[in-house]
Amino acid sequence: MLDMPAFAEHTKADYLFAGAGASTALLLLSMERRGLLKGKSVVVLDPNPEALKHKTFCFWASDSDILVDRCKNLISNEWNNLRIDRKPAEALGVLKYRRVSGPDLHKALHALIQHNGIRFETEAVTEISAIENGVLLKTEQATWQAQQVFDSRPPRYLPAGQADVHLLQSFVGVVIVPNAGIPNPDCIDLMDFSVEQDGYTQFMYVLPLHSGELLIELTRFGHSAISEAEAEPVLQAYIHKHFGEAEWVGSEKGCIPMSTAAIDVSDIPGVVYTGGRAGMVKPGTGYAFKNMFFHAESIADAMVSGKVQKSPKSPGRFRFYDRLLLRILSLQPSKGKPIFQTLFAKNETAAVLQFLDEKTRLSQDLRILLRLPFAPFLKALWQDVAARNRGLTASLAVLLASVLLWLLLVLAPDAFDKIPYALLALGLLFVGLPHGAIDHLLESGNLNGRPQLGFVIRYLAAAFAYLVFWLLVPDAALLFFLVYSAWHFGETDMQQWKPGNAGYVKKLLWGLLLLGILLLGHAGETNAILENMHTLQLPLDGAVAHKTALILAAVAAIWAIFSRCAAWMLSACMLAVGTQLPLPAAFGLYFLGQHSLNGWFHLRKGLNAGNASLFKKAFPFTAGAFLLLGALLYSMEGGLLTAFQENWLTGFFIFISCISLPHVIAMHRFYEY
Repeated sequence: MLDMPAFAEHTKADYLFAGAGASTALLLLSMERRGLLKGKSVVVLDPNPEALKHKTFCFWASDSDILVDRCKNLISNEWNNLRIDRKPAEALGVLKYRRVSGPDLHKALHALIQHNGIRFETEAVTEISAIENGVLLKTEQATWQAQQVFDSRPPRYLPAGQADVHLLQSFVGVVIVPNAGIPNPDCIDLMDFSVEQDGYTQFMYVLPLHSGELLIELTRFGHSAISEAEAEPVLQAYIHKHFGEAEWVGSEKGCIPMSTAAIDVSDIPGVVYTGGRAGMVKPGTGYAFKNMFFHAESIADAMVSGKVQKSPKSPGRFRFYDRLLLRILSLQPSKGKPIFQTLFAKNETAAVLQFLDEKTRLSQDLRILLRLPFAPFLKALWQDVAARNRGLTASLAVLLASVLLWLLLVLAPDAFDKIPYALLALGLLFVGLPHGAIDHLLESGNLNGRPQLGFVIRYLAAAFAYLVFWLLVPDAALLFFLVYSAWHFGETDMQQWKPGNAGYVKKLLWGLLLLGILLLGHAGETNAILENMHTLQLPLDGAVAHKTALILAAVAAIWAIFSRCAAWMLSACMLAVGTQLPLPAAFGLYFLGQHSLNGWFHLRKGLNAGNASLFKKAFPFTAGAFLLLGALLYSMEGGLLTAFQENWLTGFFIFISCISLPHVIAMHRFYEY
């Protein structure tokens, strides 16, 4: 490390840089060009000051680009031609592929440090916070105070959400001197996919350097980084095949995050994030040098004008393209090779580079994208939409099922008569009752916990008490059942969709709205059941009630649109279609296809269990529930519940209400804690 000028011990600075990587070097050079370092106390902190020496930075640009003009003393190599899979080279036109070596950038940084009297400390920053007169920065050795902090430490990403994709671009490379020389020193191999993919997207990257040297890297896009042990035999075989005998004179390795997840940073006054921490690494390619340069220039310009510079963001459509590509590389890694091969084979290389630089118009984007394989992108699009809209896939499936049942009812009414009831029975067996039959696991909080006798007694006692409540005060029992059912349905749906701030009122209102659609959309059937329960009746006749249900479904859809939740909107559409079906079919579509399935998946995730293990745990109680249902229906035929015997649906809904009460309580505790 270069000797630093002596300083009196102090903890204050005008500018403080956390990190001494490429973004710090570029920013200090931009600030020096504008005279922003004169008369200022500047401190650079980095625990590994030699790290920059072991990196390579590449970009493509024309000779007239301001980046080339201002970094001309740093550019060590330039190439006019590029090829993919060692096919005939293609000229880049006005563009050139250029390289800045880490040692050269490291040398320029420390020359600037010496020339401007900048203090360099080998310390790792552990904490940055705002104080009244600036920014407080802590290391393990000291505490620093600065007016302005530039934080370029490696990025930390927030936990990847369901819609995020996080991959690594890792590489292991060697520098060689081939005995036979370099056949085409003015051409780089950007991607050579002739190597085995091994379940990833992998390629060779070859740069001819000065003095007859070649930099050859094996690069991997994947969830795990490639190791030297994995890369070395591949590199040896590739070098022997294409370059013969060669002397190995150097090595290089690295790992670049390729992520759509948000970077974990705080909005602290006086702190500007740079480099990877500012999102300057393009997710779809891993290139960053050009972005870091222009970000540094904009920061320095803002400092001259006295403004605060925010980190720039890529246009939304390019973030979308990157997201789809990363999703393909993550979930369909075998498709990466043909996509990149087709990208360059069916488009001019210069146009592709402009596209990767995000400098193309939408019409140019479409010409490039429409030449790529459709299937993996359509699959990735579906996965992306589903991931970014919680429950969308399930909601769409239930909507399609409702449409198919309606078509069956219209086209083949005779065949329809038995199908909904068969589906209802199967749904109750496999998800409807099982999702409530593992409440004992919620009580113990342990997947392997055994049901306690006291829990079983309390559970059955609550169900029996509610049955007595039905017999004694059916009107009150009905109203209470509707209220806690609405709450439970709303709580489960909002837990699945998470449409912003979903408080108690919002959950209850949604539950009441969907019950209104279900009941008013089937007013005749509902009133028949209510009559057999000897309780309240819906005050609207069939036609008015049906129109009211459709209006409520429209309100639900509008509410979903304003909440920007596609799954919710599809659910509203499913409920609207359900008004054209018999009540058992409509209720089964919602209760089994949406509510019970979502609840089951929440339990599976919360208990960290698989479907088979949960179903096994639920089976004894599922069987017990079917026995209780059978006993209840039997008692309606000349037994205790003869008053309700006219309609089996009456007994079914009374049964559901009785076993739901303790289940609703258990699930609320589960969601709360």
